[in-house]
Amino acid sequence: KQWYQRRVAITAGKRKQLRKLFAGFGKIQSLRFRSVAIADLKLGRKVCLKTNKVNENATCKNAYIVFDHEGCLEEALSKNGILVNDHHIRVDRIVKSKQQIKDDSKNSIFIGNIPFAASEEDIRLALEQCGEIEYVRLLRDSKTNIGKGFGYVKFADSSGVMFAMKIKDTVEVNGRKLRIQRCKSKVTLENTKKAKELKTKQKDEANKSFRGRKSKSSDKDIFSGKVNKSKNKKFDSNKRPSKKKKVPTATLR
Repeated sequence: KQWYQRRVAITAGKRKQLRKLFAGFGKIQSLRFRSVAIADLKLGRKVCLKTNKVNENATCKNAYIVFDHEGCLEEALSKNGILVNDHHIRVDRIVKSKQQIKDDSKNSIFIGNIPFAASEEDIRLALEQCGEIEYVRLLRDSKTNIGKGFGYVKFADSSGVMFAMKIKDTVEVNGRKLRIQRCKSKVTLENTKKAKELKTKQKDEANKSFRGRKSKSSDKDIFSGKVNKSKNKKFDSNKRPSKKKKVPTATLR
């Protein structure tokens, strides 16, 4: 747990550049790259990385830095959003508290229908009118580095989210209209799921209590398939009603 608290994730950049950029914040225990696009899928990831056969056209990759102590982490986060090789890097924590996740969701939007060839800079350029952007995160294939068509944008405050929702029907990237929605935190989704489960449980208990109660005669007839002839007797218009016979009564004189 302490190791993860000292760990920070960075998107974009090279090994020497990142070491030089973050060396001033404290001693770096390790720096590892992930999601590096390989040039030949047939050879496999391990072979391509050992022989340095990587896709040079890929502009995005992830790096993980482990610092010597936790105090370096807060200072390292100040580098979020700076330009490295004409790209805004994203610096973020690996592990967050529930409150931090909830705060992030309030200031973030979900974006869908993104062109596969679009970059983080294209999304940033399309939404910079909404307000200050902390980072843009596009989900990509780990082998090819091609975008999956959706991602997230986090603003400095919730006003950016409100503005983005107002112009959501007019935002385009490379001639393609984006689908913009508000983000929901995992905590909110879990609470919604629990509420649905509780409602279903209450409904099942109500059905069980209805089946278990003492049934009336009318209920027995309905559940057994019997029909009360006196109440559901059909009327035949061709059949004349029978006259009632008069019963003689004795009179007192």
